[in-house]
Amino acid sequence: MEKLFSSEHPPKTMELERTDDGRLRLVVSLSKLGQVTILEYFLDDDDVDALKKALA
Repeated sequence: MEKLFSSEHPPKTMELERTDDGRLRLVVSLSKLGQVTILEYFLDDDDVDALKKALA
């Protein structure tokens, strides 16, 4: 996977990656009290367009 973006604000981390098949994968993780919670999202074209608008 190719890492496109990473932002770390402990205890939170956000990463955007391009998978080997070309999809975008957004990973949000939280490390707290010795536990790590990871949320993984695969973004479709509509999600990507909405994020572009929101971040512009």
